Amino acid sequence: MYEYLVQNYRDVETEIAAACSTAGRSRDSVNLITVTKTYPAELVQAVIDTGHVHLGENRPQEIMDKAPVLTGDHTFHLIGQLQTNKVRKVIPLVQWIHSVDRDSLLDKIDTIAAELNKPVNILIQVNTSGEESKSGCTPEEAVALCQRAATKEFARFCGLMTIGPVEGGEEANQKSFTMLREIGEQVKHLGKGERFELSMGMSGDFAQAIAEGSTMIRVGSRIVGARSYP
Repeated sequence: MYEYLVQNYRDVETEIAAACSTAGRSRDSVNLITVTKTYPAELVQAVIDTGHVHLGENRPQEIMDKAPVLTGDHTFHLIGQLQTNKVRKVIPLVQWIHSVDRDSLLDKIDTIAAELNKPVNILIQVNTSGEESKSGCTPEEAVALCQRAATKEFARFCGLMTIGPVEGGEEANQKSFTMLREIGEQVKHLGKGERFELSMGMSGDFAQAIAEGSTMIRVGSRIVGARSYP
């Protein structure tokens, strides 16, 4: 039923390898996160069965619905907004939260993760485009929030995340990705992971993000197909 996934992965993989080569980077320096939002658990299981372990979901409820029925080695990344009242339910199911953008959420994650004795890797989300529709702290707030994140024990500060602008094309993307990289250069010494992560780049702009130093790209439609939203 999901045989098309294999060819889609091959196509995307070819582009990732080419982008890394052009940027003078190792292919191993970029993790591909397959975004499976709106798709059923059956498709997510098919993704895992192809050997792709990094899964991204936008909504906590989808993770809660899908995670209990999945088998095999996989890593869940919550890449969408997280309300503080969902933190306790999400932490046992995920290894990464990309969308930490305020003190109250940071504190809640650290407190609940400590209660559950379950550390979770976090990224600080920065709104580098200035679009009101985007979540994320402002670039001006980012360094201070990262410094506070670095003091937490169970919310493990591992890097930054941004979403490229809707309009403006490659020039706007460049500005957004460059801004995140430059903020990262100021705070990477605070990171607690094996490397400092920059989560930026999606189906339409991941090559450009890789050129700017992205270490995590979030690709959905190019792999799982166009979505039909309710």
